[in-house]
Amino acid sequence: MMTKIEELWRDALQLARDKPIEANGYRLTRMAPEARFDIYAGVDASSFVLLAIGVHVRPPNITIDSSSLDYFRQQRQDGSWLMVLRLRQNGLEAVFGRLCQDLVDAAEGVPDEKALVALFKERLNLWKRLFQHGGSGFLQPHEIKGLVAEMLVLESLIQDVARDLHETVSGWIGPKGADQDFMYSDRALEVKALGPGAESISISSLEQLDCAVPMHLVVIVLRQATPGEPRAIGLNSLVARIEGMIASSPEALNTFKERLLEACYVEHEFYETVLFEAVSRTCYRVGDTFPKITGDMVSPGIVSASYAIAIDAIAAFRDGALA
Repeated sequence: MMTKIEELWRDALQLARDKPIEANGYRLTRMAPEARFDIYAGVDASSFVLLAIGVHVRPPNITIDSSSLDYFRQQRQDGSWLMVLRLRQNGLEAVFGRLCQDLVDAAEGVPDEKALVALFKERLNLWKRLFQHGGSGFLQPHEIKGLVAEMLVLESLIQDVARDLHETVSGWIGPKGADQDFMYSDRALEVKALGPGAESISISSLEQLDCAVPMHLVVIVLRQATPGEPRAIGLNSLVARIEGMIASSPEALNTFKERLLEACYVEHEFYETVLFEAVSRTCYRVGDTFPKITGDMVSPGIVSASYAIAIDAIAAFRDGALA
């Protein structure tokens, strides 16, 4: 289903075919005449789609290191300015459309123009990472698998109701590049997604199992599934399920959406084709005697390391304490 901005792009592209845009120019359509802010959908002479935001003061210069996106500012005849974000790669319009529509929707909740510009900059920083992500805008299958596993754990933590919704969702910090996937004042969780038959768990750093609060390693075995299987799990359906669980908390919902962007996920039909079935979930207590390598165990000259832990070797550390 097309978003509002995608519909405007479609109409603008059709108009451009009938009435071509002059070279190096672009044509804008205000998205909502009744809205507080001037936000436009548009296309340029090369049939690239764009999002433009009108502001009254000179907007910041933002550098985008991406072959898919570019940003520019232009002053209008009345002295006001446009902040323009343009998609320069065909085929990503659906992903870009979801992002732009999300920004437009979020703009309704900001108090003033200064906050609108800050929102634009914040989202653009997240979008840059997404469009640098292999050029396709989509996660790779192994990344989808890892994200599904993390969200299954998040779902369990929400169901546990041990914390309020916002605190529960805010503790999911894996998408921010943290050492552990979940961090709270009294516990930490590291989530690993494995395939059936896996014999070891890969640990990517000296810090991953090194934590000042009690920690658990959660191993979720996921089998590749096909559409139509009754227990098949996809990112789109899992995201919708969690959004329904936290809808009563606007703060939690907003944080959840930010985490998804940080994880480089944007809803798209592509994610209906990469599905998994959750086969098992095992929780391990990571204490002092758990087999691990941390920074204080290696020579000072070693600054990074990765290693693998045999699953058979940690059976004694099983703990049913997850959620």
